[in-house]
Amino acid sequence: MIFGALVLIGIRLVSDVPTGAKFWQRPLPLNLIEILFAVVFSYIFQAITYLFLRINAQRIGKLTLKKLLFEYLSILVLGLVVINPLLALIHFFTKDPPGIEDFVIASIVFSLLLIIAYSILRGNQILNAYVDQKLKTQEAINTQMETELKYLKAQFHPHFLFNALNTIYFQIDEANETPRKTIEQLSELLRYQLYDVNQTVRVEQELNFILTYVELQKVRTKETLRLDIAFDPLLKDQKIHSLLLFPLVENAFKYVGGEYWIKLEAKLMRNSLCFNVENAVPEKPVSAFKAGGIGLENLRRRLDLLYEGKYELKVSLSSNFYAANLKIEW
Repeated sequence: MIFGALVLIGIRLVSDVPTGAKFWQRPLPLNLIEILFAVVFSYIFQAITYLFLRINAQRIGKLTLKKLLFEYLSILVLGLVVINPLLALIHFFTKDPPGIEDFVIASIVFSLLLIIAYSILRGNQILNAYVDQKLKTQEAINTQMETELKYLKAQFHPHFLFNALNTIYFQIDEANETPRKTIEQLSELLRYQLYDVNQTVRVEQELNFILTYVELQKVRTKETLRLDIAFDPLLKDQKIHSLLLFPLVENAFKYVGGEYWIKLEAKLMRNSLCFNVENAVPEKPVSAFKAGGIGLENLRRRLDLLYEGKYELKVSLSSNFYAANLKIEW
């Protein structure tokens, strides 16, 4: 309504000042007619503008000067389509036939005031978006620093265990191949976690790490465990942040029960990695498993930081099996 009042006052000033006319001295009904139409124009123009901005926001993407200019001109055309017919109606009801200069003055005043209003509106939106992005960036930096600090604090124990395992490995007689193999697999897992945890790796490395973990789990699990593993051979040199797939596999081995089977699948679909894990569950799963546990919570947090807007993680629990599906776009 304020914008409509400013347009009306601007038109009156530009029209009346050169002739010395004083619109506030006119009969009250004439001024009320103009005010009424100014209010009507305000609401119609506001509704059309908000609808246009909402539709345009879904397809405009990243703002550029060219896109902002196009948006302003579009709103200007919509406004002129509304204001000029209303101006003709005002002159009709006030019994004052309009001239071409009346439409020119109204269009120019409206265009200039729209520049100011549009600049304030968009400027405020851009400023808020900039502040939000700064806050998210700072939050990501703080979280990353906190994660790295925790990682550095925790490194001592894996290093000690890694070195101790190497010592035990060489103390076992070569004839005892099974325990030596188990220690070797565990050492490989620790080495990967120690030296590749904070960097991107080839997908093939991540999948090999998972296969090593599976082989190690076979040693302690029952022989009745049925494993179905299908890794796409096309997944080789693509880059991925390390240890993003592992929590899903770890959960499967941790909570498997019931019919006692696990399925692992990794495939390349267009420009995305699709990693699916399913496992049988007991008839009454434990509460931690239903909630997803700390491992999945931390995984989502890492994915939000590393692949915001470029991943999907869906988990579902049915009566007899649990499924986790992770999709990451490169």
